[in-house]
Amino acid sequence: MINTVLRLEFEHIFPDEEKKDVIEYLKLVSSFSLLNIIGFSNTIPQPNFDNFFSSQEIHQEIVQRVIIHCRENRLGEKPRVVSREGSLILAEIILANRKQLIEGNDKSDRDLDELNIFKAFLVINKELNSKQKTINSEDDLEKLVDMTIAMTFSTGDLGIFENTDLEFGKLLYSTIVKFEVLQAFLQSKEEYKYLENDLYQNFAQQNSLELAKQIKYLFGKLLGMKLENGFKFQVSEKESLAFLNSLVSAEISKADDFTNLKNHPLYKLEEDVFSIIDYFFVIDKFFKSVKFILKNSFNRHHELKDEDRRFFEFYNTKFSEDFLMKKILDKIFNKSYLIKKTSIPGQDKEPDYYVRHNKRIYLFENKDVLVAGKVKSSGDVNQIDQVLKSKFLETNKKAIGIGQLVNSIVQIVENNFNYDTYVNKHKNFTIYPILLVHDRIFEILGVNYKLNQWYLQLVKKKLGEKYNPNFIKDLTLIDIDTLIYWSPYLEKNDSNFRDIIEDHLKCMSANKKVSHTDFEKAKIIANKNLTRKISPISSRLINYKFPVDSLLEKFKDVLKN
Repeated sequence: MINTVLRLEFEHIFPDEEKKDVIEYLKLVSSFSLLNIIGFSNTIPQPNFDNFFSSQEIHQEIVQRVIIHCRENRLGEKPRVVSREGSLILAEIILANRKQLIEGNDKSDRDLDELNIFKAFLVINKELNSKQKTINSEDDLEKLVDMTIAMTFSTGDLGIFENTDLEFGKLLYSTIVKFEVLQAFLQSKEEYKYLENDLYQNFAQQNSLELAKQIKYLFGKLLGMKLENGFKFQVSEKESLAFLNSLVSAEISKADDFTNLKNHPLYKLEEDVFSIIDYFFVIDKFFKSVKFILKNSFNRHHELKDEDRRFFEFYNTKFSEDFLMKKILDKIFNKSYLIKKTSIPGQDKEPDYYVRHNKRIYLFENKDVLVAGKVKSSGDVNQIDQVLKSKFLETNKKAIGIGQLVNSIVQIVENNFNYDTYVNKHKNFTIYPILLVHDRIFEILGVNYKLNQWYLQLVKKKLGEKYNPNFIKDLTLIDIDTLIYWSPYLEKNDSNFRDIIEDHLKCMSANKKVSHTDFEKAKIIANKNLTRKISPISSRLINYKFPVDSLLEKFKDVLKN
């Protein structure tokens, strides 16, 4: 569902009290409470105004104040105090001011601690609310999509759907698979040896095998804690302590998109006791963040400046496209009767991946791109649009992503496609253009819908009267994690992939009219219909059950009995 979050602000609850900066309230909180609130914010459900306080007296007073605020402002929906984004802002402030806030602050008053943390959340909420716009189901669809993307782009890393447990399991499994492929890539050529060495040494390990074991050990701990709704764990093994200490930093500074929290997703409560800042950040450390570890190694080795882009050209082509994408798609499209693209020397306009079954064609363009933290956290749809166009449509007047897909479609329709001679002798192929991405932030509500509008404008312009929607399908955007997670199902039958895409495109093009005598219920139905229309493909396979044995298989070398 597309929802705006009604976050309570300081002025809503304490209108007669002078508001202070967040850090002023945190100075009044004991170090024990400060350190534990960071990890506690990972638990579900999160506390709200009506279950935040241990003191019954404070509880009753706060609840009464909220009731008055809701009544005066005619709020029908229950407001919130704690959100995931708010919790991360609080964690960043605490850790960025650790010496000032924590060292020597051992005095503890539970009731005052809770009240001051509560006030800190209220102050943070004002900042978050300023980025949020009200969504009305009667607004223009394009405007609704823009507002939805603007509001959710900054939190795409934190879990896209309400049930983050399933997302966590998906991310955990797909990250193990991707890291195994990355290690295989680094070991595939002697010239990459320095990258492999720098990677395991960055995590204080002796070799790649030990690093893989430590990662799985940590992931196993995370999985157990997630199931138990916990956030703290203790270790005693020397090798594990060295590994976990590499994920901790004594100094954290505030940064766009929580970059420093992502680089150091754990913090220490005691010498051998660690706590989680964010579950998703810990998992991402071993693939998204690894890219920057490798970048630093690559630049040192080649004596390049930090702003040099040659590493990303190397990584995105040699690994992401030629190694990872090909390995995953070859596994999915494994039937011998499928015709797959073979590269033609000297050609630079071929699809990144091509599959044909009779007169059905799947065209893939692989885009392993990143978005700057400032853009992510801006809440500005114009900035986001500019980035999406530069990453997926055109850059320096050169077709990329969607533009490349359209060029291939034009070649096929005009029987001028060099990569499959069969195509040049026949007409009326059903073509599925697919944009494969590597960051789940692009899987938020509305992104596939928006990119598809740009794609349709371009393909209709290029083909003119030759455009036929019965044969030339709309654009499907899918992320690599979803493909990996669905692989056990997709590998069984190649029609499974087609069926999922067809269902996704059908949902994305549906225009359901709402007819209900109750206006409020009509709004709810309209909201559900809109959400379904602009949802990512990753939300479509509702009844899919990932085979647990596939996950356990990944841990067999670290499981004891």
